[in-house]
Amino acid sequence: MNPRRVPFLYLSVLFVALSACGLYAADDDSRTKVGDKIPAFRVDQASGGTFSLADQSGKVVVVNFWATWCEPCQVEMPELETQVWQKYKSSPDFAFIAIAREQDRETIRYFQKTHRKFTFPLAFDPNRSTYALFAASGIPRTYVVNRHGIIVYQNVGYGPNSVEAVERAVQKALAEK
Repeated sequence: MNPRRVPFLYLSVLFVALSACGLYAADDDSRTKVGDKIPAFRVDQASGGTFSLADQSGKVVVVNFWATWCEPCQVEMPELETQVWQKYKSSPDFAFIAIAREQDRETIRYFQKTHRKFTFPLAFDPNRSTYALFAASGIPRTYVVNRHGIIVYQNVGYGPNSVEAVERAVQKALAEK
């Protein structure tokens, strides 16, 4: 291989990987925006049972879309665990769900078994049916919804202050009545 082409090849592979996870987006494929009512959804949880948005009425809800193969998701998840889930999980006015895009129950159960440090609820969306209500592409993707079902924060990708912004949005939404 021509040594001059190696940097181009490396950059091309990096661009594809970042685009797939949502760290680089030429345009935002969101189907929602801040101020919209969150789409109604119901997902099966890896541990059994279902998570229904309708059951969370009156609560501040964090919805995170991720995948086991997504490296930015793997960087973000420990921060979501410590800075958001652990901080607010005991509040009766708070709910959290992390939905694995294009993955099945067995994959997520295995992930839970091998990553016990993540204690927040995990769900799966093997056919993208729930994810498609929110976007066409890009993960990680995180939403904060206020007590009235309105999206007050949404983000695609992961950056150094992403989870801090989620935490601030949760804190603000919980303070509002």
